[in-house]
Amino acid sequence: MITLTTNPDQTAGTLIGPPGTQVYAVVGFDGSASALRALDAASRLLNDRPGGMEIVYVAHLSALAAADVGGRASAEVLQSLDDATRELSEEVHAHLQATHLRGAAQHWHFRRRDGAIADQLIAVADDLCYQHGPDASVVIVVGRSEHGYHHVLGSVPRALERHNHYPVIVIP
Repeated sequence: MITLTTNPDQTAGTLIGPPGTQVYAVVGFDGSASALRALDAASRLLNDRPGGMEIVYVAHLSALAAADVGGRASAEVLQSLDDATRELSEEVHAHLQATHLRGAAQHWHFRRRDGAIADQLIAVADDLCYQHGPDASVVIVVGRSEHGYHHVLGSVPRALERHNHYPVIVIP
């Protein structure tokens, strides 16, 4: 696995492969400032290339809601996750509309997955590889954690480093 920390000037055009290679970026998105920077970096990476972006919000079901399967608490939690998904999707749409995108950066899809963040991002990357075949390049783009305790307890970039499936770009 390749983990890169980049700045905006180093991102575009740094993916290896012929210019016609389809490139798909799986972008972890939670609405944070670092997630917005990751979205921008993925957009620049895909500019003038064929392919697209899968922007993924990974939600966590609380233990209380999971234990209350079919009950009122789980319905409220699921509704709040649906609301958060809609709000984040609208934020991504507005953000991408404000930029001048070309190529694959214009082709994006927002989705919510439930579970462990790194595992879900890898699962989406696996889905893209299956859908588009072995000639497509898939990269995972995430923002660095903004919480200091993640550096002690572990973070999404660290969890992605343990897998050797896809290049990972970590945006500060």
